[in-house]
Amino acid sequence: MTPGIARLKLAGLAIGCNRFPTRALFQAFGTPVAILEACPNQLRSVSGLQPEIMGRLVALRQDPSAGKQLASVEAKGVRLLSFEDEEYPGNLREIPDPPPVLFVRGRILPEDERAIAVIGSRKASAYGVAACHRLVRALVDQGFSIVSGMAKGVDAAAHWEALERDGRTLAVLGTGVDVVYPKANRPLFESILERGALLSEFLPGTEPFAKNFPRRNRIISGMALGVLVVEAAERSGTMITVRTALEQGREVFAVPGDIRSPVSRGTHRLIKDGAKLVEKVEDILEEFPFQGIVDSPWKPAERSGESAGPEPEDQGASEKGAGEGEMLIRHLSDEGTPVEVLIERTGWSSEKMATLLTELELLGRVRRLPGSRYLRTE
Repeated sequence: MTPGIARLKLAGLAIGCNRFPTRALFQAFGTPVAILEACPNQLRSVSGLQPEIMGRLVALRQDPSAGKQLASVEAKGVRLLSFEDEEYPGNLREIPDPPPVLFVRGRILPEDERAIAVIGSRKASAYGVAACHRLVRALVDQGFSIVSGMAKGVDAAAHWEALERDGRTLAVLGTGVDVVYPKANRPLFESILERGALLSEFLPGTEPFAKNFPRRNRIISGMALGVLVVEAAERSGTMITVRTALEQGREVFAVPGDIRSPVSRGTHRLIKDGAKLVEKVEDILEEFPFQGIVDSPWKPAERSGESAGPEPEDQGASEKGAGEGEMLIRHLSDEGTPVEVLIERTGWSSEKMATLLTELELLGRVRRLPGSRYLRTE
C-alpha cells in the first residue's frame, strides 16, 4: 500500500467517526501505512480504539477504489498531509481530536503557527466589517497569520484584509478544497490559493452539507493561538467555534458591538462569560508575550481620550457615510472591481452598495466601468 492511498483511506474513514483516535493510532504505529497494515491483535492494544473502528481499519485493506480516487485528487493539485508530516500544523496537532489527514491546496508555512482565528456573523454590519479590518490589519502588521472559514461577512472581510495587507491567511473549508462555497467567494478562493492555503479534512468533491460546518470549526480554532469574535448571534456557528476553542484551551477575544444589534448579543454574552474585551490590537498581543511584538506602522487613533476602536453606528449620518465611503474606496483596484466582489468583501447589502457607489461617483471619487466594475479615480 502506498503512502498516498493509505492517507486517502484513513481520511475517508475518519470523516465517518465522531472522534477518531488520531493521536493514539499515530503514537502506536507512526504512519497511515503502518496503521492500515496493523493486524487485529496490534490494533486491540491501542487505547480507546472502538471495535467498530478497528473492524473498518481492517476492512480498508481490501478496498481497491482508492488508487483511482487518489489519481483524481492529485490531478487537482491537492496534497494530503497526515498527522506525522512536518508541515501538518503544530497547533492543530495538540487538540483532543485532530484530523489524521488534511487535504491542502497552497502552502502552510512555519510562521503560520503564529495565527489568530477571526470569526463572526455572515450578516456583518458596517461596524463589524470596520472593526474586523482594523484589527486584522494590526495583527498582520504584528506578524500573525489569519485563520477563518471563508464564509460571507466577517470571515471574508478577515481574509481579504489579510491579503490586502500582504499577510498570510488560511481558510478552513467545510467542503472539499476544490469546491467554492459560497459561489460568490470565487475571487477570494483564488486569491487565498495563490497567497495562502485552503485546508479541509473532507475529501475533494465534498459539497457543502450543513453537518460538515460545525465539524470543521474545531480545526479553525485548533490552528490558532486564540479566537477573535467580531460579531455573532447568540446561537450561531461562530459560538460553536468558541466552544471548541475553550475545549482546546485557546484564548477567546470579543469585540463589543452596538447594543441594538442582534449580532452583538453573542459577543456581549462572551464578554459577560469571561472572554477578553478587545478595543485595540494590544488587548490581544498582551496575552501572547512569548510571541514577541514587532515594530508596526499601525498606531491607534487619538480621539480626545476616547477608545481607538471602530466608530459607533449612531454617529452623525454624514460622518458615518464618509467613513463607509473611504472604506469602500480602499477595496477598489486600479483595474476596476466588480460590484459582487465589493458586496462580498464588505458584507453590505446590494442596495447599500448601490447607494454608496452612486454618491462616490457623483463626488468624482469613483468611475463606473463596463460590466458593473468600479475604479477609484484618486
